Amino acid sequence: MLLNGNVYTMDPRLPMAEAVAIEGSKIIAVGKTSDVENLGRKNFRVIDLKGKPVIPGLTDCHTHFLSFAHGLRRVNLHGVSSFGEILSTIEAFAAKLKDDEWLVGGGWDKNIVGGESLFSRQALDKLCPGHPVALQSKDHHVLWVNSKALELAGIDKTTNDPRGGMIEKDRNTGEPTGILKEKACNLVWEKIPPPPADASKKSLRQAMRIANSSGLTGIQNHDDPRAHELFAQLESDGVLTLRVSSWLPKEELDSAMDSGMMSGQGSDNLKLGGAKFYCDGSLGSQTALMFEPFEGSKDNYGIEATSEEELTEMVAKASRAGIGTAIHAIGDRAVHQSLNSIEKSVQQRREGGRLRHRIEHVQLLHPDDAERFRKLGVVASVQPVHTPADIDIAEKYWGKRSKYAYAFKTLLDSGARVVFGSDAPIETIDPWMGIHAAVTRHRIEEKESWYPEEKVSLADAISAFTRWASYASYEENLKGSIEVGKLADMIVLSQDVFKTDPEDIPDTKVECTILGGRIVHQS
Repeated sequence: MLLNGNVYTMDPRLPMAEAVAIEGSKIIAVGKTSDVENLGRKNFRVIDLKGKPVIPGLTDCHTHFLSFAHGLRRVNLHGVSSFGEILSTIEAFAAKLKDDEWLVGGGWDKNIVGGESLFSRQALDKLCPGHPVALQSKDHHVLWVNSKALELAGIDKTTNDPRGGMIEKDRNTGEPTGILKEKACNLVWEKIPPPPADASKKSLRQAMRIANSSGLTGIQNHDDPRAHELFAQLESDGVLTLRVSSWLPKEELDSAMDSGMMSGQGSDNLKLGGAKFYCDGSLGSQTALMFEPFEGSKDNYGIEATSEEELTEMVAKASRAGIGTAIHAIGDRAVHQSLNSIEKSVQQRREGGRLRHRIEHVQLLHPDDAERFRKLGVVASVQPVHTPADIDIAEKYWGKRSKYAYAFKTLLDSGARVVFGSDAPIETIDPWMGIHAAVTRHRIEEKESWYPEEKVSLADAISAFTRWASYASYEENLKGSIEVGKLADMIVLSQDVFKTDPEDIPDTKVECTILGGRIVHQS
């Protein structure tokens, strides 16, 4: 029983309350403290909130959580702004490895250290002659590898680019430079042995503690299929402290269909979200699919990872089986083609309503496409935390088109369902940084908003992590608001974010995280 608080329920019928009572995993009463106390305090563990604010638990709608967990134990180059420091960090990490052990990690950003030409296989060969090396770029769309990794993957000057990918080669010698883009990265990833299951589960538990401490009670995960299996084991062990909706890669679509599972099915803790497809690449690597070339280029329109025709076939195939789809689309043309593929596909109905197809990222929007999200019922799954991080490269590579970049308010005003995530480990998993970015549109150290007309209200930002997040995973009747009959997922905050200065939102601490009536974090 939580008493004497300021409870922001996110339930339009009763937006504010003072107290909540929980029995088992469900909420059984919401209202004034005096009314909730009538249930009888002696039957409950009583927590006096002393005026503290409570909101529903937050759901991160786009994570690569297994990658985030593994990254906690791999070389981390996030935020390293000099190439020399990148090299020294890699060298120090390599010294801890056994002979011939893979050195894996990432986070390097060519846009802040002087360009892609620095990232060569020869630079890694000097540092790690005894180890194959694979280091993801910050956006996870480029892989930097050494000669030993190329050799193990069978990549040489005669190797052709795979469909939807690029093996960068030296213009003079024709030899691979050590940079692989988009689907070419898979040629190396396939050769890297995955961590043992026990090690992965240990990393996941560490990652869940971090997520719970920031107020997350759920994630919508876009990882490889091993993640779903590992989450199932954690659930069986009784130690899963996040509610997980899994989005499986297209390679797993047939097996998901054979199992008879449909989107939204599973337990309260682990459900199938749907199938994940890729239309293009990224802004940071200039592989996002564009209507017009990137600024400074006459012919770089990005990389089409999957054609519109193939996307249409895949969406239709999944839909016929009752499986919703999530399409990665960052460039304006990719977003347009993804909407086309959904529109052309037969909109099959799942039990209880229409499939909730979604487009992930929507980083650049053609102005004619905003209304189509609402008309087609497509969920816009976006990550506000990218906005301050990408201001400089958006201006550099998209120029005046940036007016339609990260256009959250435009999407909301069109009537689209908009949900928020982090894209962790590409950006921080801390939802308060994403909320701050959505309502201010500027970096922490700055005050001037970037295209301020796209700022959203705090209520909309919280809704995108709660009510609409639950809708996107077919769970709006289970969670996303503090209502009688719903799962008791909620968080107690150190400050009332609805009353504080938006600039102070990143300072918000989560004092208590409750998942299904169980405290999974307490400061």
